[in-house]
Amino acid sequence: MEINNSRRKNQLDSTTLILFMKYRPTFDDLLYAFLLDCKHRNLSRRTIEYFEYCLQHMNKSFLEQNQTFDPLTASLHDIQTYFVAAMMDKGLAPHTINGRLKSCKAFFSFLRKHDYVQINVAEQLTLVKARKDTIHTFTNEQILQLLRIPHQKTFTGLRDYTIMIILLETGIRIGELLAMTLKDVHLKERELRIASGKGTKARNVPFQKTCAKVLQSNIDERGAAKTETLFISLENEPLHIRTIQDRITNYGKMARIAGVRVSPHTFRHTMAKMYSRNGGDPFSLQQILDHSSLEMVYTYVRLFSNEVREQRQRYSPVEHMKLEQT
Repeated sequence: MEINNSRRKNQLDSTTLILFMKYRPTFDDLLYAFLLDCKHRNLSRRTIEYFEYCLQHMNKSFLEQNQTFDPLTASLHDIQTYFVAAMMDKGLAPHTINGRLKSCKAFFSFLRKHDYVQINVAEQLTLVKARKDTIHTFTNEQILQLLRIPHQKTFTGLRDYTIMIILLETGIRIGELLAMTLKDVHLKERELRIASGKGTKARNVPFQKTCAKVLQSNIDERGAAKTETLFISLENEPLHIRTIQDRITNYGKMARIAGVRVSPHTFRHTMAKMYSRNGGDPFSLQQILDHSSLEMVYTYVRLFSNEVREQRQRYSPVEHMKLEQT
């Protein structure tokens, strides 16, 4: 047997270099690999869509400044200059900037973990300090104003009215609600089955008889459709989150509601406030809202301090005792 003792050449020939350059991954290639990894890790559809949305904005930010965003060669300075600074120049809200920065950090963490890059340049990115604003909620009168707007004699009007009733009754996220199917509704037990929440955790959320009656009416009017999705369009198609967000915002304009953002998430905050004021305990509220900790639940108590003070005065043990004055 003849043994070839010739030493391997250290210099790559031109053919090898051409092949390497030909298959160098682009931003789109790396984004696809990252999103695929997110799916394998069983992240929620909403989270994956958000990551894609933010990273596409990052790429667009570079292009708007006549720069090519190459994740394999981008430096921390590049990201700070063509992405972070650009967002701040546009006056984006701190929570918007931080959301996109977290997506960027997750993306580069993936690239480093899978050896696409040797250094995670985004690791040193710091989030923008956000001012903690008061959480705004609807008043009882504003809720009644909103609920009067949808025309319940129409399919879309009854559907939108039902959506707002459920949001107020349960405090679930709009993405969770629109992802629900008919099988997730248990009218007899008065429970909604959330198959996949924010952290892919399943949970049951209770509702009461008034909500059950409205929900049953909507299901009756919905009838048969090719999709099992609970809330559908006139074309029998599943609804997009943006569609309902825009419709609820328009209802707020029609009701002339001012001083509070009219959105699905405001219903969630309002439910939390009313649940607390009506005697609900923070532990059950935490489970209903699907918060990973009690921190946000206690935030509601802190932010609604004036209302807590009113309740404290009303139920003060000393005030209800007939003490002898000396």
